[in-house]
Amino acid sequence: MPEPIVIESVSHWNATLRAAKEKNQPIFVDFFATWCGPCKTIAPIYEQLASQYPNAVFLKVDVDRHQAIAQKYQIRAMPTFYTIRESGPVDSLQGADPRGLAAMVAKHASAPTLPAEAEKAKSEGNAAFAKGDYHRAVEHYSRAIEVAPKSAVLYGNRALAYIKLIRSPDVPKEDRQKLRPKAIQDAHTATALDERWAKGWVRMGEAAILAGDEEGNESVAEHLRAEERKKALEGAEKAFENAVRFGEGKVKAEAQKMLDEVRAELRSL
Repeated sequence: MPEPIVIESVSHWNATLRAAKEKNQPIFVDFFATWCGPCKTIAPIYEQLASQYPNAVFLKVDVDRHQAIAQKYQIRAMPTFYTIRESGPVDSLQGADPRGLAAMVAKHASAPTLPAEAEKAKSEGNAAFAKGDYHRAVEHYSRAIEVAPKSAVLYGNRALAYIKLIRSPDVPKEDRQKLRPKAIQDAHTATALDERWAKGWVRMGEAAILAGDEEGNESVAEHLRAEERKKALEGAEKAFENAVRFGEGKVKAEAQKMLDEVRAELRSL
């Protein structure tokens, strides 16, 4: 019988979330304290739900032992329950409310993240992306978006495919210039749909940097190109700051590295 996983460390937390997201499993988190009476009262119900939904991942985080995790999710009272999907947190519940908790779990554990057609198109897009066929990946992600236009992940995936094409020397220059605003728009949509999704903010930062690339501004005076570059870097800086704020593990580390690089370039201007 599946039981909630008690988080032992930040690395354990990061690894558990990463594994669940890779399998597209819904994640439920019980932020509790050992001294909290209501936490003890609702614990058996949480355990029962874990046994009822074996395809979901149920976690328990002791807020006193793991203050960094609790602070990241802005835990103010115990118990607090979170639902996390591939894009990040999507729902929460504060207090020992058995009916509310059962409803939240049923809502997210019973329904797939994407309609079957969109999930299929997304998988095909991921396969094309892995092969380096970014044009085909864009086509598949676009088809998935037509079916599921509220998915931040789909827009983020398509933004990354656009970014790969913009960086490719095999793509004609005029085509790369046309793709820049598309990458920005998709990244913007992804972060608007889910402002806590760190990868969405990484895509926004990467797209912002490319939007300020001098390649598309050769007819503009040098001082104006410099101003455009600075503006693009400032936009990227804000995006990477959000990625660091909401990110975890590898995503957070990569976002911090990109943020440091952007700040270094800004200082040199």
